[in-house]
Amino acid sequence: MRPEQLLDLPDRDDLPPELARAVEEFAERRGIGYQRDLGRADGWKLGGWPSWHLTDLVPVDCGRCGARMAHLLTVESGGDPDLSVGRHGELHVFACPVDVTHPVGLDLQ
Repeated sequence: MRPEQLLDLPDRDDLPPELARAVEEFAERRGIGYQRDLGRADGWKLGGWPSWHLTDLVPVDCGRCGARMAHLLTVESGGDPDLSVGRHGELHVFACPVDVTHPVGLDLQ
């Protein structure tokens, strides 16, 4: 494990509509893709933003209080040949921002 701090930006679907349009225009003017070249960092990570590469944004709300949960951890297949999440995907773990004793939320991509 080699921890390092990276810039991790939200998925386009996590942005307010006017900001999503602006970043897409910015990326197009420079001949790059927001998701591929500017967006979220790949790999295992604590914090940051989850990938919604298989589905559109799926908000994960706390089952106890209904608050929108915060991304806590991504476990990604690929770095270790003995580890495969689902069908070689990613597991996202979410935590309640209101009360950390509430159950975690999960998403598999």
